[in-house]
Formats: sequence, structure tokens, C-alpha cells
Amino acid sequence: MIYLDNAATTKPTEKVLRHCEMILREDFYNPSALYYPAIKIKTKIEQARKSVAEKLKCFADEIIFTSGATEANNWAVGCGFKNKKGNLIISEGEHPSVFESAMALKAKGADVRIAPLNTNGAIDCEKFFELIDDNTAFVSIMHVSNETGATNPVVEIAGRAKKINKKLVFHSDGVQAFCKIPTDIGPTSIDLYSISAHKIGGLKGVGALYISKNLNMASMMLGGGQERRLRSGTENVMGILTFEDAISDFDTDCVKPLFEYIIERLSKIDGIKINSFPENTSGYIISVGISGVKSEVLQHLLCDDGVLVGLGSACSSKTKKNRVLESMKITKDFIDGNIRISLCPQTSIEEIKTAVEIIEKNICKLRSKING
Repeated sequence: MIYLDNAATTKPTEKVLRHCEMILREDFYNPSALYYPAIKIKTKIEQARKSVAEKLKCFADEIIFTSGATEANNWAVGCGFKNKKGNLIISEGEHPSVFESAMALKAKGADVRIAPLNTNGAIDCEKFFELIDDNTAFVSIMHVSNETGATNPVVEIAGRAKKINKKLVFHSDGVQAFCKIPTDIGPTSIDLYSISAHKIGGLKGVGALYISKNLNMASMMLGGGQERRLRSGTENVMGILTFEDAISDFDTDCVKPLFEYIIERLSKIDGIKINSFPENTSGYIISVGISGVKSEVLQHLLCDDGVLVGLGSACSSKTKKNRVLESMKITKDFIDGNIRISLCPQTSIEEIKTAVEIIEKNICKLRSKING
């Protein structure tokens, strides 16, 4: 299979897999125990924390390990929004774990404001800034879109937002940005930043939330207080230690020619709209709208021919609508035929050339059937 759905999850690297076996056999101790082998595990966890912090240019004690980005995002929104009388602002492009968290607060009476996207998939900054007032308590703006790969300059946006209201808490979902584009977020005006291991060759079930030293954050889970007394629960040792392996293995320089090749080839096909733009992208995600076909049907045909692509956010695959593409003013015909191709450092140019030929073939096959 040629796997091109890396925005949903990546295959664990060989280094991660080898380390997993060693951890299961030798480093299985509970880090909270007081005997020497357990203390060694605790030390290794702190080294992994430092590795994450180095990538974010922040302090190690500002990194709290979680079960993944969904937990981190829920925690950020639920506990970051302290002033229930104030308002909360998100963008139309947020991941479901942020968007639905905000909608849950809205159902309880919170004033939730939603900033639209530009046609390139990035947030409409001017309309966003117009939504901020003296009562704005919390803001969440995604760093890189999981649908299109569009990037938002969140450091600059956070700085300008706090010039309007210095008391607001600023969160960014950095899941699709971490290790793929620069994420120097500490110390900046960003207070909270979510990341995940399984998007960069690590394991599912582990992520982290950056919490600025300047923010007094409420605890998410009570108990033993393992993570700086902010998150309780026995640490996911294997997930955390191999998170560090994934970071060290990730190569940020290899996907650009693949991205360019895909866009160049697919742009030549009639009735195709590329929703990812070279001037504003992480380079890892290509959203392709195809008129005259149904994306689910095309996905199944591609799978039969050995190519796996996505249809957008894996966390919202059960809904027929696409909130992000609709906000970009993309028409229904292209949304109905939208596929998402996403890359990783292990993707080869040979795989991409083969995959593009198979995609072209199946688009023609589907259209010929529809047209009789």
C-alpha cells in the first residue's frame, strides 16, 4: 500500500518500534516508585520533556504530557476559559476537539464567537481582531490546518490580540505544525499550545500541552499529581520516551518536492481545484477538490489499487459537511469530491509518481461511468 493519509496518523518509525520492545522488557517500572530502576525511568521522562521543550523554545516545566491532542485541546478550552461571563473566540478552521469544546461551552450559555477563513484556508485576521473586546477571555487559533495545511502566523496574531486585550488567554492547536514548521512559541504571547506524537512517527495515546509559566492553569485530572500536579495518572512511559525518538527522527526538508509534484500533476486535470497553496502551507497536506465524483467512492477505488488517501479530518469523518472548506467558499461540487493527500518524511517520490497516476486513472474511470 502507498500510504498518503499521514495527517490522520503516521507509521511509527523503526527507531520508535525498536525502543518500544526495550521499554516493555526493561523500562516497565512505575516512574512514581522510589527504587532506583523507577527513578531512572523518571529521569528519562524528564529528558523527553526537555526534547519537546527544545522544539518549542520553552522551559521543560512548561510541558505537560497528556494522552493526546484531543485531551490537550479539551483541557485548554475548558480550563483556559475561566471567565464564564466573558467571550471566547475560535476560528472556523479549528479541529473538532477545539470546535466542539467551544460549542459545549456555548450550550451552557457562553458567548462564543467564530472568525471566518480566507479563501486560502488561513484565518481572516482583520475580522478576527474585530471580534476581540474588553470581555474576551479566551482565544484558540490553529497553527496549521489539518484539512488544507494552511498556516496561521499564530505568534504574531497572539501578540496583536493581546495589544487589544492583554488579559485574554491565547491557545493554539499545533498538532500539524510541530516538527514540520518553526514552532518557537515560548516565550511569546501564546499561553497554551497542543501537540501530538502520532503525527510525527510516534505512538498514539501521547501528546503534550505547553502551559506558559505566566498562566495559572486549573488541573484537568486529579489524583497522584504526576505531571506537575496539573495532570494525574501513571505516565505513559512508552509513549513519552518514544516521543523523543520521533522528534529526533523527523526530517523537515524532504516533502517540498513531493508537494510540488502532486500539485503540478493534478492541477492539469480538468475539474480539479487545489485547496492548498504553496505560499501559505506546511507542505505536508494537499487538499484536492474533484468535480463530478464522490470522494468516498474514489477513496475506495484508490484503496483497491493500493493507494490510501484521506477525506479530511479523521476525527470528523462521520459528518457529511466540511466546515473548513465551506468557510473557504468552496462550492459543494468540489467539497463532495474532496480528498486529502498528506505526506511524511518516509514518503518517496517513486510512491508519489505511482499514486498520482492511479489517482488520475480512477478520476477518469469514475467520470466516464457517470457520463455514460
